[in-house]
Amino acid sequence: MIIQIMSNLFEEGYLRRDKYTLLSPFFSNGNVAFRREALSQVAPYDGNCYSGEDQDMCFRLAKSGWELYFARDAVVRHKSRTTLRAFMRQWFNYGFHHPYLFKKHDFKGLRIYRPDNRKDKSAIYKDSLRVRFPFPILIFLTPFLALHILLALAILFAAIGLHIPAIVSGGFTLALALSYFRSDIDARNPFRTCAFVFFRYVVNLALLLGGLLGGAKRGMLYISATFDYKG
Repeated sequence: MIIQIMSNLFEEGYLRRDKYTLLSPFFSNGNVAFRREALSQVAPYDGNCYSGEDQDMCFRLAKSGWELYFARDAVVRHKSRTTLRAFMRQWFNYGFHHPYLFKKHDFKGLRIYRPDNRKDKSAIYKDSLRVRFPFPILIFLTPFLALHILLALAILFAAIGLHIPAIVSGGFTLALALSYFRSDIDARNPFRTCAFVFFRYVVNLALLLGGLLGGAKRGMLYISATFDYKG
């Protein structure tokens, strides 16, 4: 499951089936119920989906004419991973297995997506670029990715002696980092701040690395969406 990365529902109601895509909000296995008739119609879960099987199921159900409804009052209890190693492995596996899902649904060519902040319960990522290419390339333009691109530029400029560009790039990197981790910062509790920043960073890094390796295994370049929750 991709959790908040592609599923950020807040208001109760039906999802927009007429605009439903593989990038639309979906329901994770930990908090969803399907009608037996619906599952019988679209066939069972895909056993080759080691992650994202719930996203795949919601997509197939919506395309088959079934309604997807989000109920805010539903109560779900879920036991999360209890060690950092297990937690990182979980998110690495999310990234590693997601490319299969996109390749299964025939995503071809070069596609670049960026966040869509509209609140109409349609896709929360939208196309920025779609062109033909010899092999699949899927890139999600996220603040986490932008942060590392700026950091890489700052290091590159410093290494080749371009001090002013290095300082400018470094300044933008710092500003973006403060903005990105803003919801994790608590000036009254430095320990909590460090812990939250660390966990968000390692989760996204594991997800990104997993996506790169999983995409390479599937013969594609896949730069994953990341966990960009804003509290």
